Amino acid sequence: MRALKNHARSIADPWNAVTVDIAEVVRLFGLGELVSAPEPVAGGLSNELWRATTTEGTFAVKRMLTNASATGFVSNIEAAYAIEARCVAAGVPMPEPIPYAGRALARVSGDVVRVHTWTDGTTPRSCDGAVELLAQIHAAGAPRLAGRSPGWKAVGWPEDVVALARVVDTGPDQRVEVDSHRDLNRKNTLRRADGVLVALDWDAAGPTSAVQDAVAVALDWTDDIDGFRTAIALYEHASGIEIPAEPWVFAGWVGAQGGWLDHVAATGNATETADTLARLSAVARDLPLLVGAVAEEGDAGVEGLGFG
Repeated sequence: MRALKNHARSIADPWNAVTVDIAEVVRLFGLGELVSAPEPVAGGLSNELWRATTTEGTFAVKRMLTNASATGFVSNIEAAYAIEARCVAAGVPMPEPIPYAGRALARVSGDVVRVHTWTDGTTPRSCDGAVELLAQIHAAGAPRLAGRSPGWKAVGWPEDVVALARVVDTGPDQRVEVDSHRDLNRKNTLRRADGVLVALDWDAAGPTSAVQDAVAVALDWTDDIDGFRTAIALYEHASGIEIPAEPWVFAGWVGAQGGWLDHVAATGNATETADTLARLSAVARDLPLLVGAVAEEGDAGVEGLGFG
């Protein structure tokens, strides 16, 4: 055990930071004992991930880095954890969050960490199952009516993006809200060997408009109007929810992309800034076609969810 603990802290850290004490995480979360040296997992954009194999199984240990010291960070993650736990209980395919003293997060030698069961799989190459997975999450998401939240303002960005932000920041004052993943894109999923798509990385989970969430996932997972139209139809079939053919249903995607644009621009990431701006400009250009694609799948509005 001592040798493995020392080995855990001597592995080169790809993020050029002090390596988290994985053996202490294993002990604290009651995961048995390490049976091999923990492995750093590359690819995380915001946090550091390790694979730890113990006498009790294989686990994903996440060291929280981005915003970990910000006000409200811990409460936001704990609120997201409550949504995760409910979705696990509902049978949504996903890694199981492992709690410490009933909470998601723990502190280990100054680091903020959390743990999930490990899931093997590959990055999905097709959109098969994405909107159906979202429909499962929404079904477990306690649907209710809620008021409209202010949209992204696109301050300082090109006029086409400003106009897009303005036109989608409209719509009814009451919308159907659900607790959802809120970041269900390809990088946050894996395809298991049995073909099932699994939802990863629930740290952003929280309340959102059901139809805006569905439109955002359809946009993120498809490459053209035909693919988008098909994704909308599949979501409507899986969920029983019909999406209104109105610009406001795109506000969730625009707000998420816009928030990311502001962040990467502020941090000096020129490549990601240009890419995100290009995505927003493309949707600004194609918005009439995209709204038309939604219209072809029907428009039952709120009544389609049984709230009418």
